[in-house]
Amino acid sequence: MKVAFLLLGTTYEVAFAFPADCPNVTVIHDVVGDNWYDGCLGLDKKATVTTAAACEEQCKTDMNCSIWQMTKTNCWSGNVVHGCRSRGTDKALGNFEEDLVAGQRLQHGFIKVVSTNSKVETIGLKHYPEKTGTEAEQIARCKNDCYTDVTCTVWQYGSDGCWVEHYTSPAKSTSTESEWAKAMITGETIEHTCPPYVKPDDGLPWGWIIAGIILGLLALAAIIYALQKKPKVKKTRAVKIEPKEDPKPVVYFVPQPTMLIPQQSVVMQQPMMMQAAPQYTVLR
Repeated sequence: MKVAFLLLGTTYEVAFAFPADCPNVTVIHDVVGDNWYDGCLGLDKKATVTTAAACEEQCKTDMNCSIWQMTKTNCWSGNVVHGCRSRGTDKALGNFEEDLVAGQRLQHGFIKVVSTNSKVETIGLKHYPEKTGTEAEQIARCKNDCYTDVTCTVWQYGSDGCWVEHYTSPAKSTSTESEWAKAMITGETIEHTCPPYVKPDDGLPWGWIIAGIILGLLALAAIIYALQKKPKVKKTRAVKIEPKEDPKPVVYFVPQPTMLIPQQSVVMQQPMMMQAAPQYTVLR
């Protein structure tokens, strides 16, 4: 995708793969949330925008807008900055803190770190001198400058400050023999990505997801069952089996309890019988 930029009367046409509309937006700094009152130089005045909400919306929908700031009277936004400090004053914040009512630094999409660079100078980058804060804070600002610019794919930090790629300052070549490369502190090569976006109110189609999981499990069970080895059935001759007679019923003996009833002894006296004397006949 080619994108045309107009800067100081000059049109720059560059090609990069980041989509023209990426709804994934991350807030890096916020005036209201973390007291980010660091006025950035180089932003464009949006004369038709009169509210903080409108100023925020127009920046979040513009892939080439990384900073928006709303004062009491004007909206300022853009991506071409040469320092996030007070506007037109040598004081730390001057009157800008009093005038600034809202503002954010934004990151469109997500960051994929391709490589962490060491002892290699990338030629052609835009120089951002660092004069305030600790070295760790300066490195963090340098990284954020690149992360929040969709046209930046490489940033590097050395003894003279921060260098980042921009569509007006694309990377041209690299060197490992230069004095800057030998004294380099850190840097990265990155890629800006924007995965498919699902609106929160739409949610996930859980009905279809659950149905698909169930069908997948059933299909897997069917495949496993089909792959199992089935036992072979041994063939034998047919044998006619006579029906068995019904067995005789079994009579179970249930012992009955024996009861002894005492009996009285009775002695029967028989009457005495008189026996006649035998008769004898004398034969003559």
